[in-house]
Amino acid sequence: MNRGNFLFPRRKTAVNSAAKKNSSRATEDRLSQLPDEMLLKILSFLDVRFVVQTCFLLSKRWRNIWASLPVLNLDDSSSEDLVSFENFVHSFMSARDSSSNIYKLRLECENELEDHEFVDSIIDYVTDTPSISTTIQVLTISVESVVTNLPELSVCHSLSVLNLSYIATETTNFDIPSLKKLILRDCRFECGMGDSLDLFEECVNLQYLYFHSCVYYGDVKSFIISAPQLIQLDISGFRVDEMFDEDCEIELVTPMLKYFKYDDSNLYSFSSDIDLNFVEKIDMDVRWETSYTRHGVYEEDEEDTDPLYRLIELFEILGQAKFISFSTEIIQVLSRFPEILEDQSSPFTRMQTFELINGTTSGIPSVVQAYLFGETS
Repeated sequence: MNRGNFLFPRRKTAVNSAAKKNSSRATEDRLSQLPDEMLLKILSFLDVRFVVQTCFLLSKRWRNIWASLPVLNLDDSSSEDLVSFENFVHSFMSARDSSSNIYKLRLECENELEDHEFVDSIIDYVTDTPSISTTIQVLTISVESVVTNLPELSVCHSLSVLNLSYIATETTNFDIPSLKKLILRDCRFECGMGDSLDLFEECVNLQYLYFHSCVYYGDVKSFIISAPQLIQLDISGFRVDEMFDEDCEIELVTPMLKYFKYDDSNLYSFSSDIDLNFVEKIDMDVRWETSYTRHGVYEEDEEDTDPLYRLIELFEILGQAKFISFSTEIIQVLSRFPEILEDQSSPFTRMQTFELINGTTSGIPSVVQAYLFGETS
């Protein structure tokens, strides 16, 4: 009995091992039998270095498939150091099949590059290679580096999404008519001494614009957002010369705008010479962190009405909104000058829903309720 119990598990283990081996072999065979298009789609989710290594480890069927990747994920975290990462990228670009199309390219580095022209060389490769410049749809560059060749992207007529993070550039105009989505994070722009700046006037098809913690160096007094097809505008941490400049005005030339989001510790002045009749949603969180005590009163000047009038002017511009979300600090500003607010008619004539961030509407003073909701006290 004991001998039988001992032999049975061993025989079962041997059978299981053989079964697993056959199953693995069958899985590999089934995977290799997939068409190249399907294999490339699977590999497009992986980092390029890993793809190359994997292809050389597998059968001959996989040996050269990496050269035709339609999506390139270039991430320095897969390399031992930046030098080896830069060398690998250059080698990969020179060895890939230049006739194969690339639809997406993502370049991401956590550390500052050794080669300061590295990013520009990647842009050159994209714009100088017809199989890429005519097909690329999404380009992501997340690198702490000075970039000078951004204007060359204007030749990429298929480029619809551009995502830039941590770059510094002297580019003052995104001349990319095909662009539909532009995301700018922690970027630095040298704008010169012109009083006005319109970065997006050539982006005639732009629908979504997001810029977070971007700094514009220069004597900019009028920051123009001119985009005839813009639907969503998301502003967070906008600065001129790294400081809040109350003399700088943001002018909206966005007739199709539907969603406006603003998140910052100060509020810029907004203006518009056109009617924004399509605005549906406003989401605003303004904290005025440097000006308020915990009781919601200005420390420096209790009679400063500038924040109030900036809010009133912006609300007049966006008065067609149906869905509105405000921070409690906005309510505090509106509450500080009831005598001014009483003379103002409610701008939101189409409001359907209202949300107070981190608060309840029951605590809103009656004069503010009358202003926001058109209610009589």
